[in-house]
Amino acid sequence: MRALTYEKHGDPREGAVKKVFDPRPGPGQVVVRVVAAALNPADWKIVEGKLPFLVFPKKPFVPGCEAAGVVEALDARVSGLREGDEVVFSTGLGGALAEKVAVPALQVERKPTALSFEEAAAIPAAGMSALQSLRDLGGLRAGHRLVVNGAGGGIGVFAVQIGKILGAHVTAVASAGKHELLDGLGADALVDYRKTDFTKAGETWDVVFDVVPSRSFGACSRILSPDGVYVTTLPGPGPFFASVAAALRAPFGFRKRCRALMLKPRPEDLGWLLERAAAGTLRAVVGKTVPLDQAACALSDLAAGHGTGKTIVKIAA
Repeated sequence: MRALTYEKHGDPREGAVKKVFDPRPGPGQVVVRVVAAALNPADWKIVEGKLPFLVFPKKPFVPGCEAAGVVEALDARVSGLREGDEVVFSTGLGGALAEKVAVPALQVERKPTALSFEEAAAIPAAGMSALQSLRDLGGLRAGHRLVVNGAGGGIGVFAVQIGKILGAHVTAVASAGKHELLDGLGADALVDYRKTDFTKAGETWDVVFDVVPSRSFGACSRILSPDGVYVTTLPGPGPFFASVAAALRAPFGFRKRCRALMLKPRPEDLGWLLERAAAGTLRAVVGKTVPLDQAACALSDLAAGHGTGKTIVKIAA
C-alpha cells in the first residue's frame, strides 16, 4: 500500500508518498481501507518537531490522526463490526494518511449514512479536541461567555458550534474572510484579529479557548472572569508552569485556571459528535480536498495558517 511518510523532523513538504507494508489486525484491531483522511495542526507540529516531548513513534512516520473508510479485515475477537462496514475513527498519534490502517476497534464508530466519507473524516480528532477542551477542561455551560481564538480553523469551527450547543455566548476571532462562515455556524460576535486585539477589547469571558495558539495565559488572565479558564491546544512548559503558578495563588483567592489539551480518543465523545452531525446540528466544514500525492504540500499550507475548516485528503474512491 501507499502512505505519506517522513524519516526525520523538518519541513512538511519533504514528505514522500511511498509503498509500505500492508497492516494486519493485531489483538482487538480492525484494518480499514481509508477513503478520506483529515489534516490537523498536530500532524504538522509532530512533523516539524514542535512538540519536543513527542518524537516519531516509529520510522517511517505516517501522519494523520482521523479518517473514514471501509473495514477490510478484523481480529477474530472483535465484535460489533464486520468486513464492509463504513466507519470513522481516530488513530491517536498518526497513521491515517495511508491506503490502509490498523486501529483499535474501540476507537472505531460506524459512519452515519447521512455523512459523506469526507465529512465524517473531518470530525473525530478536531471535534473531540473542541469538545474535550470546552466541556471537560473549560467547564463550559449554559450562560457562559466563550471566546475562540482561531475560530476559522479545523478545531475552531467545531468549537464555535459546540459552544452554542452547550448554551454559551460565543465570540469568534478570525480573519474577516472567515466571518461569513462563522456567522452561519452560530457565532454571536465576530472579531477580526488583524484589526482588534481581543485581549484588549475591554470584555471578559468565562472561557478563552486559544486554538491557534497565539496568546499566553498571562495575556488572557486579565480578560477572564474571576472563575475563568484559559484552554490552549499546545501543551508544553509554558502552560504547565502557568497552571502551577495559578494553583499556588489559589489559597489567596485567585481562581482563574490554565489548562492544556491532551486529546483522549473516546468512543462516547465520537458518538456524541457523530449523532449531532447526522442530525444536522453539527456541521463538518470541509475547506478543500486534495489527493494523497498532494498531502505534503497541503500539510505545509496548514502549518502556514492558510486553512479554513478542515483539509481532506482523498485516498480511495
